[in-house]
Amino acid sequence: MKLTAKKTIRMTLARRIKFFLSWFPKFLSAHALTSKSQKTTERRGLGLKMRRKRLLVLLVMAVFLMAVYSVGGVATAAPGGTSQMSISASQTGQAGAGVANDDEAGAEEDADQDEDNNDGEVQDEGRYTGQDGGKVENKDENQDEGIDEDQEAAKDADEDLDLDEEEDAEKKAEKIQEAQEDLAKALAKLAEDPGDKNAYEDLARAYAALDQWDQAKEAATQLLAIDPDNEEASILLAVSLYRQGDQEGAMQHLQAMASQKSDDDDVYELLGELLELQGELDEALEQYEQAAALNPNDPDIFVKLSKTYQKLEIEGVKVFVNGSKPQFGDVQPQIADGRTLIPFRALAESLGAQVSWDGATRQVIVVKADITMRLTADSTVATINGTPVNLDVPATITGGGRILVPLRFLGEGLGAKVKWDQQSQMVIVSQ
Repeated sequence: MKLTAKKTIRMTLARRIKFFLSWFPKFLSAHALTSKSQKTTERRGLGLKMRRKRLLVLLVMAVFLMAVYSVGGVATAAPGGTSQMSISASQTGQAGAGVANDDEAGAEEDADQDEDNNDGEVQDEGRYTGQDGGKVENKDENQDEGIDEDQEAAKDADEDLDLDEEEDAEKKAEKIQEAQEDLAKALAKLAEDPGDKNAYEDLARAYAALDQWDQAKEAATQLLAIDPDNEEASILLAVSLYRQGDQEGAMQHLQAMASQKSDDDDVYELLGELLELQGELDEALEQYEQAAALNPNDPDIFVKLSKTYQKLEIEGVKVFVNGSKPQFGDVQPQIADGRTLIPFRALAESLGAQVSWDGATRQVIVVKADITMRLTADSTVATINGTPVNLDVPATITGGGRILVPLRFLGEGLGAKVKWDQQSQMVIVSQ
């Protein structure tokens, strides 16, 4: 019977060791899976490790207690006789087997459940990496794509900027080369004829183009000594003085030219710039307006006009027709429903058209060359050479009997170009 009891103990221990050895790889496998997702489960990793350690300790204790229990069962069965020992051994074997089976099943169930939990955790982590993580990944990818696009755009912008800089550099180099050639030609002419006015003018321009203002001033002065009425030389001299920092000298020179009613727009534009630098905005505005009248096709003059109007905070619509400001009398241009309305007759006559009024039909008739326009008061339909044209705003009659019409319709209908500067509320009409 002792051999039977020992055999029972060995069998019981063998079953526990077998169970432990069969379960432990699963534990390692679950731990390995968890390790793979360690980066995404950092916050839960410590708790999992503690639970597994506790489970391992409990399993070892269970195996140890079962072994002790089995040995204790044999010891208590020995004094009681053969039959009792046999029963005890049998019961111990059955109980041990039952407990072993129960423990084995329970432990396997716990291990499977823990493995499922681990798998669940890994699946959860996979879900986060597959969905939320995927979103993060997609977001990162989108950010990377956005960064790549920004980098490409910046690269293209840099390339465009480089191309612009290269083009500017090439143009500048061409101008310098051209100025140097003009300078050489002018010097050659002066060597042949020291009194050549055109050669001095070319010489002064060439020095100015090369930013050699001392030489430009000297050449302009020499030209004025030969030809005192040469406006080009006077302007070059004023610019040279200004570039050398002598604003007062340049101002006096330009004012002297303006007082002589110079017809060179550069005189008034430069004078306006100098007055603006000294804070004399009203006087600068007058000079810019004079320059615009002399050269209505120079966009730079209107840019300076716009900025000066804004600095002076002059409100209301300003109208320039071919560089000049029409006189509208007591009825000024106004804005209605986002459209500029202007006194009809003043604008039409400024564009060289003939205007008449038909009181019976309440129509304004405008004729210019082969263009005939008819506008009916308070109507949104007009005609150009008999073709109906819809107006955004109808022609209206003011209390003073003046007719206001949409500026763009009238200007473009008469073949003019109409530009609107929102910041200064300035209208530029040109033919």
